[in-house]
Amino acid sequence: MVIISNGFSKFYLSVAASEAERRQLLSSFLTGAYPTPFIRRILSLRYIRDNAKANRLAARRDKIPEGLVHPLFASEALHVLGALCRSRAAEVESLRFYGRLACRHVERAAAEGARIYHYRAGFGGKSVEVARKHGMFTLCDHSIAHPSTVEALVKNMGRMPSPEEMVNVGPFWGHILRDIEQADAVLVNSRFVKDTFKHCGYDRVPIHTIYLGIDDAFLANVPARETASDEFRLLFAGAFEKRKGVEILMDAMGRLDNLPWRLEVAAQVSPALIKRSRSFFSDPRVNYLGYLTLRDLALAMTRADVFVFPSFSEGSARVVFDALACGCYVITTPNSGSIVADGIHGAVVPPGDSASLAEAIEYAYQHRDRVSEIGRNNAQFVKTKYRQCDYGDQLSSLYKGLLGQS
Repeated sequence: MVIISNGFSKFYLSVAASEAERRQLLSSFLTGAYPTPFIRRILSLRYIRDNAKANRLAARRDKIPEGLVHPLFASEALHVLGALCRSRAAEVESLRFYGRLACRHVERAAAEGARIYHYRAGFGGKSVEVARKHGMFTLCDHSIAHPSTVEALVKNMGRMPSPEEMVNVGPFWGHILRDIEQADAVLVNSRFVKDTFKHCGYDRVPIHTIYLGIDDAFLANVPARETASDEFRLLFAGAFEKRKGVEILMDAMGRLDNLPWRLEVAAQVSPALIKRSRSFFSDPRVNYLGYLTLRDLALAMTRADVFVFPSFSEGSARVVFDALACGCYVITTPNSGSIVADGIHGAVVPPGDSASLAEAIEYAYQHRDRVSEIGRNNAQFVKTKYRQCDYGDQLSSLYKGLLGQS
């Protein structure tokens, strides 16, 4: 019934495809590079299997029958080349190329009775035209703030942009915006993202919201929480970049010299940023962990009392759900697109406000028992309401509702 097009990398539409297949709804799964049986044999070679990039490719495999998976390797190879050359034009062309390669798979699936084309924004292109020609309902999945607001939100440290700031979106975000505008409906992953669409005055087609929650692969790696420590332990995870509010985080930690805190940073950080922020990374209270596997990230989260994530612009940060499931008290912003409610799951602070972030961290330190209690409740809440199967149930209901409308 449904074609799902994931695009490049390990993206959550692979989970959507797995859940659709579990319910016998999946017609075809399109993606970039994928660990097919042949690729898995290569990745198992002794000199390759310990390579981090090879392991990340192997991790893209999901519970989808091989016969339904159609990898579009060439398009992602062009994307990697464009990234290496720092060419935005090549990256945009790789997305268009993916859309052209997807056309024949969409035509074939349509001939076999597929009725919905669920595609990732930016990866539709010509294939959406093909789907519409065959009478399919087109559903565009957009995973971050509206394209007209993403860069302005970072520039404004999380403040919604004025109309003047949303005029020029550039070729990359312009390409994604065109993909959104040619859909019959849009699916977003948080109320925050939907609010950015409303801010832009978008009312062309219905916008549906389904939170992703926590996937089975991560949950399987969550160990029991460590016993309470005298040390006040904080954790940041995700890309260590301006959009994630890391400059606000560093400033906030500098305001807390009166507290015996310890912060772990689970992220890949560029050497240039480490050099610019030498005083922060040389602080003995900061432990730089680098990129972590799922297992190691889950372990780090179960060590932490507080997960801190002061992002300016997200879709719905998966890492926040992971932290909740690991029993962390979470301090974040409304812009993280999370389900965190202030005073219930942790603290929600204004984006770009390092003083408020520091106050929230200090409050958590002064109320350690309350932090532990909230953390335990968070783990139970997420595992009860926001599992992968819950996401699949809502997605299945949406598909059936869309077919009813069409």
